[in-house]
Amino acid sequence: MRTQKKDRSRLIAAAMQKIQCDMTVENVQLVNVLTGEIYPASVDILDGMIVRVREKGEETSVKSKEIYDGGGKYMIPGFIDTHMHVESSMMLPENLGRAAAVWGTTTVCTDPHEIANVMGIDGVRFMLENGKKQAIRHYVLAPSSVPAVPALEGNGAYFGAEEVGEILDMDGVVGIAEIMDYVGVYNDCERMHGIIDEGIKRNMFLQGHSPMARGKELAAYILGGPKSDHESSIADEVREKLRNGMHINLRASSIIDALTEQKKGIDGQLWHDNVSICTDDVHAKDLLEKGHINAVVRKLIEMGMEPIEAIKLASYNAAREYNFEDLGAIAPGYAADFQLVKRLDGNMPSEVFVDGRLVAENGVYTADDDKSPIADMPNTVNMPQIASPEDFLMKAPEGCGDSAKILVLTRNGGNAAVKTGRWMELPVKNGYVSIDGHDELQFVCVANRYGSGDKNIAVMDCFDMKEGAMATTVSHDSHNFTVFYKDIDSAWACAERLKETGGGMCAAKDGKVISAIELPVAGLMSTHACKEVSDEIENIENTIKSLCGEEFTLLMLVVFSLPVLPGLTLTDRGMIDGMTQRFVQQSCLS
Repeated sequence: MRTQKKDRSRLIAAAMQKIQCDMTVENVQLVNVLTGEIYPASVDILDGMIVRVREKGEETSVKSKEIYDGGGKYMIPGFIDTHMHVESSMMLPENLGRAAAVWGTTTVCTDPHEIANVMGIDGVRFMLENGKKQAIRHYVLAPSSVPAVPALEGNGAYFGAEEVGEILDMDGVVGIAEIMDYVGVYNDCERMHGIIDEGIKRNMFLQGHSPMARGKELAAYILGGPKSDHESSIADEVREKLRNGMHINLRASSIIDALTEQKKGIDGQLWHDNVSICTDDVHAKDLLEKGHINAVVRKLIEMGMEPIEAIKLASYNAAREYNFEDLGAIAPGYAADFQLVKRLDGNMPSEVFVDGRLVAENGVYTADDDKSPIADMPNTVNMPQIASPEDFLMKAPEGCGDSAKILVLTRNGGNAAVKTGRWMELPVKNGYVSIDGHDELQFVCVANRYGSGDKNIAVMDCFDMKEGAMATTVSHDSHNFTVFYKDIDSAWACAERLKETGGGMCAAKDGKVISAIELPVAGLMSTHACKEVSDEIENIENTIKSLCGEEFTLLMLVVFSLPVLPGLTLTDRGMIDGMTQRFVQQSCLS
């Protein structure tokens, strides 16, 4: 697939020195990811395309309109992120692009799975349009699992084959995003078969997601359609998937970093053609301070990978994964997306070019973008079932008397994301479960925020909360309102604030909000730039740590209600066992 539609006759004429090029970048050490060589060169550019790479001593009789001195720096291709969720940064696509560009990223392939769960096709369309307001190439894949587990949680939309097909026909959509229901694929369930068919009949990219799929299940998953995976966490799994023809994305995200094991899985293999790089989820603070795809490249180099190979994985191999014929290298017929770097170490580039235009210099974004404000977004926090503080009381089972047995959610070892349960005898007061006298316990409520009226309350001891409440509308994958609390007045204060602002995260104490970050775009994203979002996130996290202890991270909040995790999980419809995907009983009579 060619991403650029250019006048071939003009490009040919420029290469033949019949017309002027727009620009020549001279005095560079070209890193050629097609051959693995590095050599002095000058690069001629017209209409955003590379028309000629002239090696040392090769001259041109027609000088370009502009000469850019590369200062002897290395010229490397722009980096391509093969899989990421913009929403995880809590920024809009336009602000994510501006922040990533300064680190050498020139293309992102994004899965708007999160906003799709909230706003459906309208959310996907918004991400596509907003991504056009900045300089780097922003492609979208059609979300395949909306919701992740339809029977066990409520959300704002449902995607079947018809909806996925509609998205695939939009300009800028390049495939189907991570096909997470790998069990449904290898069991050939009707819904997933139909969704994948929509991609196959359009000859589009099918992005995989198959953690721990091995043996016959892996073979069946591949035969079902998906050809890539970014979820492999151990070396043997990586090796097996590559041997079976899958394309592996080496991943180091703000949430999960299995890069060491993943690299072991490719060590000793002669060819790495089916290996590229992704970030998956990158938080604003990490993006601001550590970088984007370059940070993964840097880690691979520090692990001993040859720099030119790491660069190739992040550019040429990434483009080949998507069949982008004109991205990922510096040669005639490729888009003029490149970086100038002082060293091949994955650190910040001196200059970044997209389409032959300088878009970042020495860590400063320089492109002349559309700065118009976004249109007013709808408030997606609709919770008629939360009308007073008393709605956060947990009803005891009928006929229980003064106490009841309650299944308490608790950590599985040190992992707050994976929860088990233990039965406890708790007091009942006026028909409601009480945690008085149990300082280690807290309540958690997951409330549907799309108007269904569903909500569920449980007791937990996962966060060591001392007082107050903390709440979020970022709650993977359905993003329902989730609040953890010691007292109902503080939970109510959080609910009122997030209903008013259209979503976000907040903390309350003594019935008053003491810290918050507003995420008015689908309850997931801020309209602010990276530095401001990073500061706001740090502030809310520090406030919550004061309520819960220094071990706490926001990740513990946002994945608490994820129904595809192993162990017990709470959704707006009940408590479920993630392994069996069945509801479990939460309480019983003493």
